[in-house]
Amino acid sequence: MRIVIVLLIIFISKNTSAQKVLKLDDFLELISKNHPIAKQAQIRVDMSAAAFFAAKGVFDPVLTNETAKKTLDGKIYYNYQDTELKVYTPIGLTAKTGIENSNGMFSSNERTIGNLGYIGLEMPVLKGLLIDYQRAILKQSAIYQKQSEEEKRQMLNDLYLDAIQDYWQWTASYQNMDLLIQNLGNAKNRLNLLRIAFQNGDKSMNDTLEAYTQVQNIELLYQEAQMEAQTSAISLAKYLWNSNDSPYFLESGTIPDIVAFGLVSIEDRTEELISLAKNQHPELGVYRFKMDALAVERTLKRQSLLPTANLKMNILSKNYYNFESAYSPFLNNNYKFGFDFKMPLFLREARGDYQKTLLKISETNSIISNKTWEIENKIRSYGVEQNALKSQLNTSQSMIINYRNLLKNEEFKLQQGESTLFLINSRENKWIESLLKNQSLKLKYLKSAYKQLWAAGVLVK
Repeated sequence: MRIVIVLLIIFISKNTSAQKVLKLDDFLELISKNHPIAKQAQIRVDMSAAAFFAAKGVFDPVLTNETAKKTLDGKIYYNYQDTELKVYTPIGLTAKTGIENSNGMFSSNERTIGNLGYIGLEMPVLKGLLIDYQRAILKQSAIYQKQSEEEKRQMLNDLYLDAIQDYWQWTASYQNMDLLIQNLGNAKNRLNLLRIAFQNGDKSMNDTLEAYTQVQNIELLYQEAQMEAQTSAISLAKYLWNSNDSPYFLESGTIPDIVAFGLVSIEDRTEELISLAKNQHPELGVYRFKMDALAVERTLKRQSLLPTANLKMNILSKNYYNFESAYSPFLNNNYKFGFDFKMPLFLREARGDYQKTLLKISETNSIISNKTWEIENKIRSYGVEQNALKSQLNTSQSMIINYRNLLKNEEFKLQQGESTLFLINSRENKWIESLLKNQSLKLKYLKSAYKQLWAAGVLVK
C-alpha cells in the first residue's frame, strides 16, 4: 500500500499540467444545457409560448362558405351560396364582409334573390366592450408565458443548489487528499532519516516504530480522504448529461477548482440579498404573475355584471361591392341593422363569479406576504450561520498557526535532545487535525453562503 501511495504522489506531481480543472461556472453551464430537469424547465417555457401563440388564433381572419341546394320533381326549391370573411379585432369590434347568392321557388323571405354583397360591423356597447373572454385569454396567456420563465428559474435555482453543494464536497475531499499527501511525504522522510539513524546506532527501535505508526496513521487518513474524493466525483455524474440524454462520468484527470475553494470570501450580504429577493425571487415572481392574471380575470368578471348589448350594422349592395348608399349622409337605404339586449334580473352567477375572483386575489396576496416573510427569515438564518462560521474560521486559522509553531518548537527541542518522537507525532497530529477542521469549516461556510443565495433566488441569473 505504501508503494502504491508513493507512486501516486509521483504520478500526481508529474501530471499536474495534464489535469483539467472543472470550475464551478463551467459545471453549472453543463447542467443548464443538458440536465433533464433543465430541459423540463425549458419545455414548460416552450409550452407556454405555444399556448400564447394559440391564443392569438382568436384574431385570425375566418373564411366560411355555406352552400345549400334542394331540387324535387325538376323544381329548384332553393339554391343558396354564402361566402363570408370575418375578422375579430383586439378592440372587441368584429368586421365582416361577404357575398350571398340566392334563388329558387321557395327561397326564404329573409333572403334577397340574386347576388348580394355586404360589409358589416358588430360591436358590444356594454358587456364585452372593454374586455371579453377571448381578449382575457390572450392577456393571460402572455402573463403565463412570463410566469413560466420564473418557474424555470425556480427549478434551476433548486437544481443548482444541490449541484453546488456536491461540487464543493468534491473539492473539499480533493483538498484534504492533497494536504494529507504533503504530510505523508514529510512523515516518510522522517521515517527514512530515523532508519538511517537506527542503523548508525543513534536512535532506538522504538523511535523507528513510532515514526512508522505515524506514517500508517496519515496513510489511513489519506485513504479515507481518497475514498471521499472518489465517491464525491462519482456523485457529480447525476448532474452530467450529454445532448443525447445519456449520463456520463467525469473525464479521467479532471480536478476541482482548489484555488477558488481556498479563496473563501467572507462578507455579510444579508440585507442586500433580502432586497434582491423581494424583487427577483422566482417563487415570488410566479405569484406576482398569478396576481396579474387574476387582475385580468377581475376585469372580465366585472364586465359580466353588465347587460349584454350588441349593435350590428351591414351595408348592402345588389351589385356585389357597389355600395352607393354608403356615401349617403343618413344611410336611408340598403342597410341591415340589429340590436341585441340580454340581462339576467338577479345577476347571481355574475356576482358570485366576481366575488370568487376577489377572494382569489385576497388569498394570493396573503400567500405573497407569507412567502416574502419566509424567504426573508431564511436569508437571515443563513446570515447568522455564516457569521458564526466566520468566527470559527478565524479561530481555526489561529489554531493552525499555533499548532504549527508548537510542532516547529518540538522539532527544535528534539534536535537538542529535549523532546521525544511521541511528542512530535502528537503535535503533528494536532496540526493535521486543525488543517482538516479548517477545511471542514470552509466547506460548511461555502454551503451556507450558497444556501443563502438559493434562499434569495439568485443562483440563476
